[in-house]
Amino acid sequence: MVPEEGNRMVKVSDQDVQRWTLGEAARAIGAVHTGEDVTMPAIIRIDSREVLQGDLFIALRGERVDGHDFIEEALDRGASGLVCRPPARGSKLDHLLKKGIPAILSEDTDGALREMSSVWLEKVNPGSVIGVTGTAGKTTTREMIRAVLAGSRRVHSPRKSYNTWIGCALTVLETPPGTDILLLELGTNRPGEIRSLAKTYHPGFGVITEVGPGHLEGLKSIRGVLEAKMELLESPSLRSLSYNIDNELLSEAIRTSSGGLELLPVGYSSPMYRIVEARTDLHSGSPDLVVMIDTPGGRREIRAGLFGEHYAYGMAFANVLGDHLKIQPAEQLEALSSFQALPGRGRCYLTDNGYLVIDDSYNANPVSMSAALRSLSSVRIRGKKCAVLGGMGELGENSLQLHRDVSRLFESLDLVLLIGELWNSVFHRDTPPNCRIVDFGDLQGIFTASLSPGDLVLFKGSRSFGVERALGILEGLQ
Repeated sequence: MVPEEGNRMVKVSDQDVQRWTLGEAARAIGAVHTGEDVTMPAIIRIDSREVLQGDLFIALRGERVDGHDFIEEALDRGASGLVCRPPARGSKLDHLLKKGIPAILSEDTDGALREMSSVWLEKVNPGSVIGVTGTAGKTTTREMIRAVLAGSRRVHSPRKSYNTWIGCALTVLETPPGTDILLLELGTNRPGEIRSLAKTYHPGFGVITEVGPGHLEGLKSIRGVLEAKMELLESPSLRSLSYNIDNELLSEAIRTSSGGLELLPVGYSSPMYRIVEARTDLHSGSPDLVVMIDTPGGRREIRAGLFGEHYAYGMAFANVLGDHLKIQPAEQLEALSSFQALPGRGRCYLTDNGYLVIDDSYNANPVSMSAALRSLSSVRIRGKKCAVLGGMGELGENSLQLHRDVSRLFESLDLVLLIGELWNSVFHRDTPPNCRIVDFGDLQGIFTASLSPGDLVLFKGSRSFGVERALGILEGLQ
């Protein structure tokens, strides 16, 4: 064992801990184990539709559905074990378990998941736990950090956009023995959630990417968003913090609340990791992002196949973590230069029928929507520029005004297609001349009449608006 990050200890060998069994996990949390005592599966599922052969299925009770209603489906799909409530005598679940299916029985399966993840984190004891939060850019920043570190360290990060307590618990429970670095994405839509995650999983290094209007139904105001993100600082193990210094609200809060933390700011105004330049060009239908960052070790130029200057922040955060964990600069640059945008998060590509697409359809809030529209407006292209936009959800009583603020960025675009009745309220029927409020059924005809191969089309909106359907319509044009 060797020391790292204060008093934490990091393993030097995979032999320090082995994957535990269901029986050991049950005993660790005071639950009951039945059936064969098998090794804890490497993949944990809470959605029966996603279960693959050998996975563990945890039956959670949700607001609308109860996972216990889908246990049989999970087993049919190959689940090798269960976490579920004790069955009523003579019930279907009772008969299933009597067949010897490995299971952990708990009246509170949510609590069992949380407790197992906490115990397993203590057992696997990664040398570094990194917590990433922020209104925008969490997932991409997390993945850029992973790319920089994974070349020479054993890094574990979420399989999906897991940023709720359930997602963090699943990520921790899936952490392999011998992990050096655990990356967690901490999201929230209500006060106290990040505080709970920080106190449960003890990140030693924190990243706050941005603070802006998002999830305002639960957080009420920008000040509420700031306070929620600042809960990350309540991790008892936190020693270092990197943050977006260009956000004045965030920067001032950290200046007055950071105590003895090591601060590593990034941004255009940073004295340590300063973004000098970020520009996007398109060459033969492919994006080319060039970013210059001044670091304590000198200037670095990164060139990647990404669309959008906002990626520069994620690259700067990745450089901070790379330097902090002593990854060679050349290795960092190689990883970032080959980084590919995640599906639905700004991926830029040429469709088979010749349209240049920016697929940013996974989600949207005013910060990310504004960044995408600015990038679309600034890039030079021979064809037309079009944005296909859904609305932005969970903005509470400020929703209409925040949509109006974003709409000021429509002016420089050739065509803006707006999906959803929300936009009628935004414009009070005074829709700008380059904008149309549409239904999905309108899109094929509009695309055919208004766009041509070679045009650049952005797709973005909150998940509830289903903007990915519009992308499918464009790709299907003959």
